[in-house]
Amino acid sequence: MKAVIFDFDGVIHDTLQLGHDVNNKLHTDMSMEDYKDIFNGNIYAHKRVLMEDQDLFFLLSGPEYEKLEIEEHIKTDLLKLKEKYLLFIISSNSEKIMHKYFEKNKSSNIFKEMLGVETHTSKTEKFKMLFNKYILTKDDCIFITDTLGDILEANRLGIDTIAVDFGFHERERLMKGSPKKIVSHFDEILPAIEEISKSRPVPKPK
Repeated sequence: MKAVIFDFDGVIHDTLQLGHDVNNKLHTDMSMEDYKDIFNGNIYAHKRVLMEDQDLFFLLSGPEYEKLEIEEHIKTDLLKLKEKYLLFIISSNSEKIMHKYFEKNKSSNIFKEMLGVETHTSKTEKFKMLFNKYILTKDDCIFITDTLGDILEANRLGIDTIAVDFGFHERERLMKGSPKKIVSHFDEILPAIEEISKSRPVPKPK
């Protein structure tokens, strides 16, 4: 394995309540369950996510993200992974918001690249972009995410996923996407990556 690709919201930081609160300033009738359901697929393909609201959503949520502090154990594990793998983020969030988050938390050097909504609304397309740019294949990567929609987007390219059930979606919903593994704590991610990496066949020399 050469690369580990992370989702941001719900994996690196628990932002479910933050996102729902900001969303309700735009759609006051949306329950938490309705909000979670948006992430059953690509959120930008959902009928209740209007592209004209996108800029306002990020304008309202940006200051809230700037208050967030990364948990030290998460930062430590990410730095351990960086010693062995290329690390990337593919997210539906704004690249600008994510860069500010990591700058504020003195962690800007962890990820090789972060692809957000400014790059593309489809995570499947963003996977393809990373593969082309860094000469990677699906077998070189693992994707870490917290939503069924993300798992399904990775599945389209045959990318293995590790799902976390401490984010936006619970274990039962995540299982519908058939992730390679589901973990319940961030510190389980690193061992899960190592386990999956060791189980993959060694490429035959050309």
